[in-house]
Amino acid sequence: MDLSIIYRESFMYIGGVSMVLLLMFWLILFIFLNMNSNLNFSIRQGKKELFRKISIIVQLVISIGFAFCTIIIQKQISFLHHSGEVGFSFKNRGAIVVSKNNGGIFANQLRQMSEITDVIDTEGKLTGLLPTTGRFSYRVASWDDKPADVEFVTVERIHVSPEYIAFYDLCLLSGEMLTNSDPETFVMINEDAAKAFGWHDPVGKKFRDIYTVKGVIKNIYNRPPTAKHLFLPAFYTLEIASEHNFLTSVLFKYKEGTWKSLKKKIEQMIEKDDYIGKTVYNYEEVYNDYLKSENALIKLLSFVSAICVLICVFGFISLVSLTCEERRKEIAIRKINGATAGDILIMFAKEYFMLLFIGAAIAFTAGYFIMQRWLENYAIQTNTPIWIYLSIIFALALVIVLCVGWQVYKSSIENPAKVVKCE
Repeated sequence: MDLSIIYRESFMYIGGVSMVLLLMFWLILFIFLNMNSNLNFSIRQGKKELFRKISIIVQLVISIGFAFCTIIIQKQISFLHHSGEVGFSFKNRGAIVVSKNNGGIFANQLRQMSEITDVIDTEGKLTGLLPTTGRFSYRVASWDDKPADVEFVTVERIHVSPEYIAFYDLCLLSGEMLTNSDPETFVMINEDAAKAFGWHDPVGKKFRDIYTVKGVIKNIYNRPPTAKHLFLPAFYTLEIASEHNFLTSVLFKYKEGTWKSLKKKIEQMIEKDDYIGKTVYNYEEVYNDYLKSENALIKLLSFVSAICVLICVFGFISLVSLTCEERRKEIAIRKINGATAGDILIMFAKEYFMLLFIGAAIAFTAGYFIMQRWLENYAIQTNTPIWIYLSIIFALALVIVLCVGWQVYKSSIENPAKVVKCE
């Protein structure tokens, strides 16, 4: 879906919800004003402490919940980009798809560009990891130490070369990487393949009575991370792919910050020469397209979270102001009896910190279960460290201290004798 459509529908939804909430607020305010002619009468008519505290807790739950979910989504996106758990490197890398006959010529022209640091002409035998294309998969019915209750395992076959392995920085977990001197029967497998075969020490094991495992590499997640069903156990072989390919991928690495100038040069070169099937890919842009909906969601949630936190801050300021107004006489009497501004501040802070912890407990519990369900959609998932909880609580605790401190300071500098007399 186009981003403009996502934003338009999201803001229409938020606008509709906001209008309903405003109407409810005006209705409650109208009823409240009719029940109480003025604020002083309302204060003296009867304290509505429970209602106020519940209102603040609700605001805290909503604010903390939105903030928590926003941070988790942002952390998941950052995890997919920078953690290295995707199993291959795509930063500062790209590919150009051209006709197979022109691949070598095109690769030589790329090597002459100052922005380029490495070029691989796959000669139609290898496929770039991004964007994903067709793949070969096999049903393997025989392997060493095969369990009696397993009939077969479906595995994906990927053709590689030592240069290809180095280009993508594939991560070796055990054994050795393939080299050009290895026989065609030597292969590497990924973590999922080792699990599917039930092997704890896969190196040296055989499957299909042909292939011998030389090494185990980390799983490669080169498809949309929410499409868990598309990731299969895989083995990697040096065998040549089909010679009937009419297109080839020319892989290249470029220097940091040079993509714009490099892209212009490549486009000019393509326009000048008649290459068939020419397409230019920036791997970072391709992977970002996988996360387009997440990036739109994080922007929307960040805006909503900021509004919720702002409303919560105003709610705290209003509650503290009203409470200080109600308890002016109590504060004055405490001052006469020797209480300091710090003593009064601690008295108020304890009460509001209790509200904060109640709201945080509810919000974190609900947010954790919601985000765990959301994270389950991803093939690889980030964790939820304790610092997220602590940072949110610390930020709101600081807001409480500032709000309470300012209001208590204003009340503490008043002349207690005048306050008692007026009250």
